[in-house]
Amino acid sequence: MAGLSPEPDRGGTGVPSANGHSSAAGLTRSTPGESHDLREELADTGGISAGGSVPLDGISKAAGASGKQPDDHGSSLSETNWEATRYLAAATQLDLKYARSVVSYIVGEPFCAVAPAAGADIVVVTRWALAALRRRAWRDLILACLLVVGVAVGVGVWTLIPIVVMTVLAVFVVAYERWVRDEKIIARKMLRGRFRAQDAPTSQSQRIEKRLAVVRQQQNGNLVVFRDRSTFVGSGEEYSYDHIMVNVALGKKKNGKRLQPIPFSTPQLHEALETALKSMEFSDIRVGQRLYVNGEHITSDPRLLPHKFGPPATDASADLLRDGCNPASESRTYVCAEIGGWKGQLVVSLFTRAVQSRGSLQVEWMFRILPPLNTNFLLVDRRYELPVIAQIPKAAATGVLWLVPSLIWAPVALGRYAVVPFKELVRARRQSYRIRRGYAFNYGSPPSIREGPISYRRPHDFVAADALTFIVLAQHTMLRALGRFFKAHKIDMKQFASQEQTIINKVNKYNVDKIKAQNVAVGSKSRASGDKKKSLPYEEQKE
Repeated sequence: MAGLSPEPDRGGTGVPSANGHSSAAGLTRSTPGESHDLREELADTGGISAGGSVPLDGISKAAGASGKQPDDHGSSLSETNWEATRYLAAATQLDLKYARSVVSYIVGEPFCAVAPAAGADIVVVTRWALAALRRRAWRDLILACLLVVGVAVGVGVWTLIPIVVMTVLAVFVVAYERWVRDEKIIARKMLRGRFRAQDAPTSQSQRIEKRLAVVRQQQNGNLVVFRDRSTFVGSGEEYSYDHIMVNVALGKKKNGKRLQPIPFSTPQLHEALETALKSMEFSDIRVGQRLYVNGEHITSDPRLLPHKFGPPATDASADLLRDGCNPASESRTYVCAEIGGWKGQLVVSLFTRAVQSRGSLQVEWMFRILPPLNTNFLLVDRRYELPVIAQIPKAAATGVLWLVPSLIWAPVALGRYAVVPFKELVRARRQSYRIRRGYAFNYGSPPSIREGPISYRRPHDFVAADALTFIVLAQHTMLRALGRFFKAHKIDMKQFASQEQTIINKVNKYNVDKIKAQNVAVGSKSRASGDKKKSLPYEEQKE
């Protein structure tokens, strides 16, 4: 794409440095450095359409047991906390409306990217959503057939026997489907300590499996294609934003003489920040570099969009990451750190980026908070496995209670299932037609399925306290890393030191009961306020 990812000068190996020189821009992942006692230092400072591939090692290792983290827990952005995945997967079984929305977002947009879902595996959630819809579709198909056959035979022979038989069979079908959902799936596979990612059923459709394979790669990749102004889609709402400006062309003084600063490239600074953030001793932290680009700005770059009638690429190469460090690039490289807590219920994300030109360096960073799930998505924890002797009467009672509405709704639901594939086919062909004729299609991701079901009401005080802790320690770690980097490159520290102290003073004013920003509120009885509007809890948002 013109202007987005210019071809690098093959004669050099890096991005121009602050002093106009060029230096190597190593983008390979580095291992975490020595850990530091951050607390001590802080105190001193103050219906289904198209779409897996085999999961990456980090995912497959974590799938076996909930709560376990791989040994290299700080080295990848692809690791997942299975407890949040469990809640979302269970919600697809208990709420078919939510299951349909998941399938629509993930599978129903074959040309679009899929946003990262911090703390959750959306492929697993989508598989369970597909299974729930498929199971209900089979139930409605059988009920519709029983209704038609029973009524037709009853009218033809003028006897109630076929209708009675149809009624008994229909009660059994409704009861069996509910028993499968409540006992075989939820009680045996989705209660706490029983959820395993590999239990998610696969689809018989190769088209769907192909789409899910692409989604899996996008979740594990380092390229994020967004829509409109939702740059950091999937990471919640913005909490804070800060930046510093430093004259890196000014060397420090030694023995009364000004030293010549050591030139460096922006990728080198990004790598130093990445290494420092990896050293943080959190049990659930993922650190890496990502490339962010608007979905309307990828059509002319085959590295970002290999085929215009397919989804965007899943990974950004080292060249693209380096190009994303240029000040005027349409794609932007960020060092990202996702710190999870409360089994995926809380995720604090840090995004930082450096830009330098003619001796001036700007480093910007922001924190975003993904609040806990709405209590409606935690209802699975109120369930427990019943003994077999209690399962039978419960299922039978359900069959009797829901017989009439299920029979009446079955033909309508069956018609909806039949129409969905045609609607999606028409939608895909209409999009292809427009793209072929020059329409500026936006390949960016729709909202993440993890962002919708959130609640601004914290479960208890520790959640807000942990959010504040994650923010303070991550920011302190980054500032210390910047200071060490500048010292190592013999840059005058006065300008940086004054700005650092200002930021530290501002951090000291953070209040655990008023963790709020434009659209975020995690504190007690707090409400997010942005653009002079109140942000409502998820229950009220749905209305």
